[in-house]
Amino acid sequence: MATDLYIGKRLSFDVQLCTVRYIGKLKGTKGEWLGVEWDDPTRGKHSGENGGIKYFECANKQPTAGSFVRPGRKSDPPQSFVEALKMKYASEYFEDPDVQIVFTIQDNTKPPLSQPSRPIRISGKEVEEVGFDKIRKQLADLNELRIVILDGLCMSRPIATLRERKEASQEDAWPTGLTDIKDVCPKTVELDLSRNLFEEWREVASICEQLDKLRSLRVDGNRFRDTTLTNAERQRCLKAFGNIKTLRLEDTLLSWEEITRITTLFPTLTTFVASSNLYTTLTPHLLTPTITDLTLEDNLFPSLSSLSPLTRLPNLQRLVLKSNKISSASPSDVPLPIFSHTITDVDLSYNAIVTWAFIDALAHVFPGLTSLRISHNPLYHSLQSADGRTLSVEDGYMLTLARLGALKILNYSPITAKERLNAESYYLSLISRELVFSPPELADQIIASHPRYQYLCAEYGEPVIHHEAGKVNPNSLAARLVRCTFYLGASAKASLSTAIASSLSLPTVERIEAEVPTSFTAYSLLGFVAKEFSLPPRKLRLVWETGDWMLASRALHDVAEEEWDSESESESGSSRSGGDDGVELERDGGERVMREVEIVPGTKLVGTWIDGMEAVIRVEMR
Repeated sequence: MATDLYIGKRLSFDVQLCTVRYIGKLKGTKGEWLGVEWDDPTRGKHSGENGGIKYFECANKQPTAGSFVRPGRKSDPPQSFVEALKMKYASEYFEDPDVQIVFTIQDNTKPPLSQPSRPIRISGKEVEEVGFDKIRKQLADLNELRIVILDGLCMSRPIATLRERKEASQEDAWPTGLTDIKDVCPKTVELDLSRNLFEEWREVASICEQLDKLRSLRVDGNRFRDTTLTNAERQRCLKAFGNIKTLRLEDTLLSWEEITRITTLFPTLTTFVASSNLYTTLTPHLLTPTITDLTLEDNLFPSLSSLSPLTRLPNLQRLVLKSNKISSASPSDVPLPIFSHTITDVDLSYNAIVTWAFIDALAHVFPGLTSLRISHNPLYHSLQSADGRTLSVEDGYMLTLARLGALKILNYSPITAKERLNAESYYLSLISRELVFSPPELADQIIASHPRYQYLCAEYGEPVIHHEAGKVNPNSLAARLVRCTFYLGASAKASLSTAIASSLSLPTVERIEAEVPTSFTAYSLLGFVAKEFSLPPRKLRLVWETGDWMLASRALHDVAEEEWDSESESESGSSRSGGDDGVELERDGGERVMREVEIVPGTKLVGTWIDGMEAVIRVEMR
């Protein structure tokens, strides 16, 4: 077995990164094996066991993160920083087959290469080459690079590791006076070292200390075996990272203690990202207090109280908790965490929030909150109004901003004064309906569940609550049903008579009563009526007779006059009222008609078409 293998060694097989977790024999097999944990947890076949025996633990708890491989299996060769940089940004030749131009990139370590000049042809026409020498020079000049991305290039830096420097004592830092990085890209401002073969934090520090213009560092997806530093190394790190404002450590699976220890090496750090590290809670260790923007996306936090150590960050302004498992502010036996009033922007989208109590608690947990993103939570997919109607997602967002009085931005949209007025008025009306439909003895409990009720009453006036007999509990099944009376109109009766005359066997029922769920769509209602009356659904029209009478338009009045029997009117000597045509004349010659609403076939819910708990619906034919 190769002597350079050890626990924690980083390897790459076919561009798949892994970490050695076990070296030894497996029961029932011959020879040595390596137990490795893949960076991609779907790459393996198990989690460190074989034949019922556990040989190693994986940092990632997914069941397919581990594999066993033979030590002799050929791994991808590691590269130095300079080798990876030149491979990425200074390939020796670049040829565009469409334009037929050869670009030559000069390597300072090799003699200049020359290429014979060739005519440039575009679409078969020869053109003159102008300015391409300058382009070649820019492509070859690594010294001018500002943004360097070396993601997934099998980089390692053994010169900066204690294991490689066996002669060094634990008090010795990595070698001083190195200039290999500074010589090739001294102007780098942003550096991405993600998904490589680094094992010790010293390797990263020895790169960064040569880049005095560096402002942003990304080290995602590395699996560090050792992040400890001696006092001398720590002082060098403080200087090496002294100008870096942004640090990303996503998917490193480092413990929270290791993460916090690394951030304290960045004296001016303001933006920090530690997403996808599988955290369920945070230990009391503190991040560097200079951080103002913190992202902990795609972890496993179940509640806001799991983040309690962050309440001690004095300058934090933005907190991103997207795609976690947050469902509550705090367990019932744990006090609510109170974050710094400096936090104004919080992202809680794609979590597991299901109660309005969580939304109400945000005003206490984040006293300075003015901007919130909370979309894609289960709460907004199952909303019910006080009378049992299904509310839309937009209604849910209105209720959210109404419950949080200091909010200025919701889901990236600024909240206008008119929107707040409409939302708070709507919220107050829902509270009043909830009080109307509930027993009087529950009033105090209901009001306590709406912390802003007293403020809304003072702002918009306290609603008058009448507990009338016969009111339906909005949470009951009855509140979600409409008692409908369906009857055949003139055109439907005529169609039925024609069918009977044609000797078709059809029922003679002309009126039915049924309780219809408010969640029925107009399509479903149409199908139900067509089946009950045995009429073709595509030719049916459903007209809700609201029972409300209103003044008719002049045009309707003229049409009605033409249809009246003037002789019978003169004989009566008075205006006519009532009648099957639904038209009513008043003494002063005015005219009133019943307001009717046609239920148009579609996916719109019955509860959005019909007001109240009872309805009379006339069935007509088109």
